[in-house]
Amino acid sequence: MAEHRTVADALLDGLAAHGVELCFGLPGVHNLPFWVGEGQDGRPRIVPVRHEQAAGYAADAAARTTGGLGVVLTTTGPGFANALAAFGEAWASFSPVLLISSEAPLAPRRRRGSDDALLHGMRSQAAMVSEGFGAMAHSATDAADAVAALPRLVAHSLTTGRPTYLGVPSDVLHEEYSGPAAEPIRLRLPEPAHDDVEAAAAALRGRSVVIWAGARAVAAEAQIGRLAERLGALVVPTYQARGLLADYAGTVQAPPHEPPVARALAERDVLLVIGDDLHGMTTRNWRMPRPSSVVAVVDDASLSLGDWPLEAKVCGHVPSAVRVLADALGDREPQPAPDGAGLTAESRAEIAANPRTADASVFLQTIETAVPADASVVIDMCVAGYWTGQTYQPRPRRLVHPIGWGTLGFGLPASIGPAALGRPTLAVVGDGGAAMGIGELATFVQERLPVVLLLVDDGGYGMLRYDQQVAGDPERGVDLVAPDWGLLAQAYGWGFARTSDPGEGLAVALHEAFDGVARGEQRMVVLDACFTPPRTQSPRWNEH
Repeated sequence: MAEHRTVADALLDGLAAHGVELCFGLPGVHNLPFWVGEGQDGRPRIVPVRHEQAAGYAADAAARTTGGLGVVLTTTGPGFANALAAFGEAWASFSPVLLISSEAPLAPRRRRGSDDALLHGMRSQAAMVSEGFGAMAHSATDAADAVAALPRLVAHSLTTGRPTYLGVPSDVLHEEYSGPAAEPIRLRLPEPAHDDVEAAAAALRGRSVVIWAGARAVAAEAQIGRLAERLGALVVPTYQARGLLADYAGTVQAPPHEPPVARALAERDVLLVIGDDLHGMTTRNWRMPRPSSVVAVVDDASLSLGDWPLEAKVCGHVPSAVRVLADALGDREPQPAPDGAGLTAESRAEIAANPRTADASVFLQTIETAVPADASVVIDMCVAGYWTGQTYQPRPRRLVHPIGWGTLGFGLPASIGPAALGRPTLAVVGDGGAAMGIGELATFVQERLPVVLLLVDDGGYGMLRYDQQVAGDPERGVDLVAPDWGLLAQAYGWGFARTSDPGEGLAVALHEAFDGVARGEQRMVVLDACFTPPRTQSPRWNEH
């Protein structure tokens, strides 16, 4: 290890001790010490992006893909602020991300400790995330404080699935450090209370159950499968749990917004929520039809769960809590599973038969057949992304969807995350969202990342245009001038194809694109199409 070891080096060593191999960031005058030792002596490598927001999205997607920690490195003030949109998405989607930022140096600060008059200074970066999101945040006061804070923040993120923040003054980052390394620690959630488990088991016995599985349920797939078989439960994974229990006969591979799924869900006696916060966008702002009884298994007792009245709530480490709940039900023969495949087929048949959505159905079939099984799929907040997120069914952790906070511009930069891990990656984006991070095309080439960018061009913000049409408002601000995508791809050294056929034409283009990616290329495929949004979007929530 190098003789001169700085605090920045010590923090990178601490991340390496936690198994972190990649960080995502942008150099700035205050955080340059991170770039001195990155990738050396077993330290994580930093993937350099073109914008701090992209670093946050990439780290988020990497965390969702692996189930481990995503790490963002930013510089003071503007760099930190640029990453806040990504921090919010990670918070809303239960993604364990650690944002490490330099802060204004201690030495020139005024006696009251405020740094808002210094270069890049602001009152409190930590307060921005602690007060804005309720996140755990720490601003270090010296070298030992910075190094000691790292394991606590990492453990909190991995235990709760929530992002955390560590701020280190820039002059502290430069300091030589010879103290002890940051050793990993493990936080243990309390065991589920016996009375709560018994109340939940009593609510489930002898009743028909639908399991609503969220982001925090993914790590409990085996335990949930055992519980579902005992109960003969219908299973409806949310976006963040897409792919969960794909081989279980009772799993529905369609969202609850589709009428056949909504009816089947509402007909059950009990809604068993596992590892989810019942997000507004997945529940039609808590107005969807639902069973009269709701039981929850969560690892955060403070979740509102849409303020729905609960018959029982079990709090604890989700895999352990589900196992204990299954044991409390006692020995019983597995019950026949509902026909999840039938509900899925019925939902898809309705989409295909509807003239408004038939072209979207063709698009979905193409995505399912043309994307390699080992690929990660990252989507943006765009109509084509909504359709992909509605029905695409990979294995868990293969679909990354910004449904938590609804951050437009997520898809293109977020796909850096799984691609940097070596996963062939498909990014499904619209022309409007792509424009927000178009500079990241250079990142993919520079880092030689295996990505296919499927850009669906509908002439602007297609979802917002649809909102205006439904409301009877003038179509303003939603039609955008687009570049010549082929020339843009050429300028960045990407391969390019364009089609207006969501069926065979798109299938051929995607197959050729993934063949190119296997040869170390990056490929852009533009589909000229204007799809009607799916029922997952609010203008269509009340359609039956």
